[in-house]
Amino acid sequence: MGKKIYIRGSNYGGEMTIGTVTPEFVTYWQGRDEDELINHLQALEDWQDGEDIDPDSPDILEDMEYYNSWYEIDDIHHQTASNGLELMAFELDEDNEIDWDKRIDFDPHQLYSRECYTQDEPQDEEEEDNSVPVLMFYSAEKGEFGGWIVELKDGEEFDPNLVAVSGVETDHGEMIERLWYNKEEIEQDYDFIDSRGKGYYAQVAWFNKRWEDSHMQEGDDYWDEAWEYYEDELAEKRARAEEETVDN
Repeated sequence: MGKKIYIRGSNYGGEMTIGTVTPEFVTYWQGRDEDELINHLQALEDWQDGEDIDPDSPDILEDMEYYNSWYEIDDIHHQTASNGLELMAFELDEDNEIDWDKRIDFDPHQLYSRECYTQDEPQDEEEEDNSVPVLMFYSAEKGEFGGWIVELKDGEEFDPNLVAVSGVETDHGEMIERLWYNKEEIEQDYDFIDSRGKGYYAQVAWFNKRWEDSHMQEGDDYWDEAWEYYEDELAEKRARAEEETVDN
């Protein structure tokens, strides 16, 4: 049996949600203090009238019986991940424990990226535009956000050049959504997840669903082209490595 490699991102990241709310809620809270919005949302979770609830605020949802917390307003996006696309790889021992002394830092090949940005105003210039009012909430955290385990063949060594990822771009930065090793997609593993909160961020805005990018799948436009670019870049990296070996 070959080595097991655990791939993970940075120590900083968090949980992000983007979901549809009422237009009145967006109109009311745009331009108001972010801390007041966060306090209002958290106070509503207790289902009691408190000093942090803004009595003048319109309802978040058309039917408030379905509201429990910000993290359930997520019909557009919901993810817990590290910030950025930089990765680290570690060997796992026989007990599936991380060997922190054997660390490889690397930048993976980015296969594609999805945009998930919001706007201050609804977009209606084109007939196909479909702007919806949204709440974006981000719980910033520090720690471990899960990763990917690559099981190598007997005698095989880990090659970071074989790692490809897809990312999602948001108003709070970019996160990795999917990861492949040697063109095989690896399901994310959450056994090592362990983080603590560092702060909350919230904003209301508009999201144009016409611009919403879906996950790229085999058979989609540009799927083969994306992998051809991966192969070309991999060949270039290997050629440069051979040249450096000869020079040394």
